Amino acid sequence: MDKRYYSISEANSLLPQISKTMEALKRAREDIAIRRLYIDRKKREQPSSDPDRFFTEETEIEFAVMAARQQIDHLLSQSIEIKDIDTGLVDFLTVVNGEEAYLCWRSGEPEILYWHGIADGYNHRKLLDELQG
Repeated sequence: MDKRYYSISEANSLLPQISKTMEALKRAREDIAIRRLYIDRKKREQPSSDPDRFFTEETEIEFAVMAARQQIDHLLSQSIEIKDIDTGLVDFLTVVNGEEAYLCWRSGEPEILYWHGIADGYNHRKLLDELQG
């Protein structure tokens, strides 16, 4: 995989699409969890020796997981990393002072306002203003 480095403006221009993708992934995750709970409950309530009794439902879940994984892998192939689906935390690969770093965005933020080093995480985010100032 070739790395792609984003400028602040390039990453910001992708936020509307990234936001939609994050919402879709969040809905998919919730749907998958509900389906798994439903099947687990049915298996407990109605024991059976037929291992294929829930084959269709389990297959649908696996396809939903694969579809979500494809979305995540697609972004990763573009050097965009989803760090947390629930909070909508996303990192865009960039270069800061000659070193690889991440532009860090979280759902609800109007634009990318933070960055952090590759080895650092969300708790070590720094304001872009400090970098540019």
